[in-house]
Amino acid sequence: MSFDFTLQKVMNLKEQERQTSQNQYTEAMDQFERVATELYDLLKKKENLEEAGRQKVAKGISIYELQSSQSQLLRMQQAIHEQQRTTQRARERMTIKQQDMVKHSIEFKKYEKLKQVKFEQYKQEQTRLENEQMDDIAIQLFQKR
Repeated sequence: MSFDFTLQKVMNLKEQERQTSQNQYTEAMDQFERVATELYDLLKKKENLEEAGRQKVAKGISIYELQSSQSQLLRMQQAIHEQQRTTQRARERMTIKQQDMVKHSIEFKKYEKLKQVKFEQYKQEQTRLENEQMDDIAIQLFQKR
């Protein structure tokens, strides 16, 4: 007689849920990294733009160039602000997916542990039955003599 775990189908379902949530978390993490990199690039561009503007002011520039530089900087700041909101949403999504992944991993581990306990009980019962059979055989042999 072989070991059959009665909750194997449920355990398989929990394994699928764990795997799905792991994949979703990985996807959310990748998306966050992309969005955060875009934010970093925008901040770097803004920094370069400001530095170029300071250098132009030090050398002396026309009012038109200064206004153009300021409007470009203002557009950059708006883009940065929007990218910061996008980054925050991606971070929140990643955190939620991480929590889901942890929850599903814990649920799966519970079933895994339960299966292990049931298997140990099965092995002990098999050992007990084998010992019982050996005792019966020994008694039969003793009675024949």
